[in-house]
Amino acid sequence: MMGNDSSHLSGLEIEEKAVEITDFWCHYQATIRDSCRYFSLKSDGSVSVFKGEAAVGPLWAISTPLEKFSNNLLKYRHPCIVRYISAWQQRSTLHLATEYVQPLSQVLNGLTPLQICIGLNNILRALVFLHDQAGMSHNNISISAIYVTGDGQWKLGGLQYMCSFSELTPAYLKHARIHRYDKAVDPDEELYEITSKVDQYSFAVLVDDVFKNRKDEEVPHLKEFKKYCRDSLQHHDPAKRPNLSDVLQHSFFNHEFITIYKFLNFLPLKSEEEKCEFFSNILDSLKCYDEETVAKQLSGLLLSRLTMLDQTARRDVIPFILKPKNERVQNGEHPGFFSLTVFKEHVKPRLMQLFGVRDSQIRLLLLAHFSKFVHVFSQEELSQHILPELLLGIKDTDDNLVAATLICLSELVPILGADTVIGVKRSKFFTDGRPNSKTKLQATHRTPEKLFIPEKSLRDLPCSEDIYESNDSEVVNFENAISMNIRPTPVGGESLEDDVRIKDTNIKIEQDVTIRETKIDSEEDWSDWENTNNRQLTLSTTPETTLHSIDNEFINKIADFKVDNENSDTKENSSKRKTLLQKAAIEAKKHIVDISELDIKNQKADYSKKSVDEFDFFADMMPVIEKPTVVNIDHVTHDISSKLNFIPDDADDNEGWGENWND
Repeated sequence: MMGNDSSHLSGLEIEEKAVEITDFWCHYQATIRDSCRYFSLKSDGSVSVFKGEAAVGPLWAISTPLEKFSNNLLKYRHPCIVRYISAWQQRSTLHLATEYVQPLSQVLNGLTPLQICIGLNNILRALVFLHDQAGMSHNNISISAIYVTGDGQWKLGGLQYMCSFSELTPAYLKHARIHRYDKAVDPDEELYEITSKVDQYSFAVLVDDVFKNRKDEEVPHLKEFKKYCRDSLQHHDPAKRPNLSDVLQHSFFNHEFITIYKFLNFLPLKSEEEKCEFFSNILDSLKCYDEETVAKQLSGLLLSRLTMLDQTARRDVIPFILKPKNERVQNGEHPGFFSLTVFKEHVKPRLMQLFGVRDSQIRLLLLAHFSKFVHVFSQEELSQHILPELLLGIKDTDDNLVAATLICLSELVPILGADTVIGVKRSKFFTDGRPNSKTKLQATHRTPEKLFIPEKSLRDLPCSEDIYESNDSEVVNFENAISMNIRPTPVGGESLEDDVRIKDTNIKIEQDVTIRETKIDSEEDWSDWENTNNRQLTLSTTPETTLHSIDNEFINKIADFKVDNENSDTKENSSKRKTLLQKAAIEAKKHIVDISELDIKNQKADYSKKSVDEFDFFADMMPVIEKPTVVNIDHVTHDISSKLNFIPDDADDNEGWGENWND
């Protein structure tokens, strides 16, 4: 449960449960709604709030411990000191809001030795700043005075005991000792006349505490540095303790990883030649270290504004950092540096922050590599954070920025859907113009495991031509027209079952044609490719394609036989049919010249007849092919409709991206 306290920060919501409770204050995590994404790595407005009450003691007569802490944070600003945001009084409780931090004691066990080494470097830099530039002594160096930000950076806190060197007296240290870390206090502190070396002794104790139960070989020069702390920083004579600025020159703070970290932190001070050489070799050097340590400690610096604007870094570093390692590497592409898991945990939060930066060069760089990392975001992150920033980009006056943004928006359409990307006001202006039959064939061939077997015969497929009436007003009878296209069986091989099968086929075809005629008005049953010039439907082949013609007398006999067959019993029909077919076979023999005539290459328009008495051994194999007939079908009056005759509706004025364009 969260409560909304009235403060200088509008929309502040403070969690009810404290993450840390000390003698002087309670530490809470909080969120600032709809603003201040800058204060949090997670881009959700996360901050830390300290609530403190009044304390009793000679040091707090003028101000409370939290009030001194707040005033010192406000006055002494440094990248390695906890960043001050705001402070306000509510009733008797003082509230201090800072950047999002966690106590070091809660995350220390999960840190690697290299991370600890970098953290100590940050704390030492903060102390050097306070000593050399501010002239202040911290007086309370310990694990409890150190906080860790969301990106793993150590920040110095606990400034409630801090005072100038002129105010640092044995009496002051005596009053403050009751709440200071006992192990970090020199037992002979009150006996020394020199009090300016208090922080050196405390820092040596801190080094021993953070590397407790760690192996000395895990960090270069760690063993030597521990010995240096015992012998020099904790020397029994304060006058022989070195300045903290000299400690920074030790080899422990100057090995390769620390050198890279320092170079990125002080990038503005480097020359162009130094930056060019550094960014050309940095990735090869970082491959030797733990991937998660590199991501947690250096990803923010590698994706900083100054790094992304450097030409060498844009060519040799950024393309590798912005692509997860597990992606397939295609020709000409860069391999990723971080694995997908590490990328999502440490690099993705940085990218969400960078999309909020109003710099055209940084935005263009992100858009150029957008397709490489877009899949690491969830749909909620894309729709709530990334998409609004992209939609803002298409309203910019820079044509290059708009063009690159539109390309990235196309990447979001398959993920979020067009309704989310461009709006719900859409209409269908285009249709699928592919032929229906072709579409079906392609769909069938998609499964190579199965043989292609058409579900319908050629006669069952819909006709792709319209049916029109002929010049004559007569309507052709469908039964006679279709029956003339049925090819009779060879002479002498007929049977009663064949005749019945032929008759049933004629009836079925007639029914199919009748049904199809009633559905001719349905646009979906016809192919989109129409031939409006063809006014006749040819139901058979031309006369030139036939091998032979049958006498009219024979055709009439067959017709008479069909009529008699319908009006007599089965036995009479069988005998009549047998007699008639024998006569037909003899009649057919008279017209057959040679079997070579059956070959299409030997077909002629006019055949010479042989003698009637000559016996032909292949007479029974001669097919009987009926005379081809061109049948003209009545025109069915209907409006010719086509999917290609599409005219968009001018009345539809829906707009995509049109709503709230100027908002």
